[in-house]
Amino acid sequence: MQKEIEVKFKLNKLKDIKEKLINLGSYFEKPYKQTTYSFFSKTSIEQGIFPRIRDEKGEIVLTVKVKTKKQNNYFERNEYSVKIQSLKHGKAVLKALGFNKIKTFEKVRQETEFLNTKISLDKLYFGDFIEIEGEKKHIENVINILGLNSKERITKAYLALEEEYKKDIS
Repeated sequence: MQKEIEVKFKLNKLKDIKEKLINLGSYFEKPYKQTTYSFFSKTSIEQGIFPRIRDEKGEIVLTVKVKTKKQNNYFERNEYSVKIQSLKHGKAVLKALGFNKIKTFEKVRQETEFLNTKISLDKLYFGDFIEIEGEKKHIENVINILGLNSKERITKAYLALEEEYKKDIS
């Protein structure tokens, strides 16, 4: 099990924050497309259990995220991940366990490590975001250095942000 602690910020221009990080010594991996298949059952949201399968960089990874106590300033989950051989079989297993509803979305992601955090620059059809993951003290340090203090913190998953976006445009 891994504890995931992160915060997101919506950005006007990914390029600006990327240049700032490069000037501070970061090196970014090549951008890659990430496809996420999120699974839901009748009770999974109430129980705080969120399984997903990701297809990225030629690997297929099944992850189950479990909600922890409510934290307003951070998105926190216990995370269990395992590589699987087949997307088709992974979907079949989750459906057999009652996770019958599937939502799919794609993003283009570029990653770096900076001051003991993992930083992801994400481009989705409903906006550009920076995701900062690590220990809280390191996240706060990076937020300060990047000048993100005055921006609104986002502590929701991309699926929730997508739902909000769809409501706003309808």
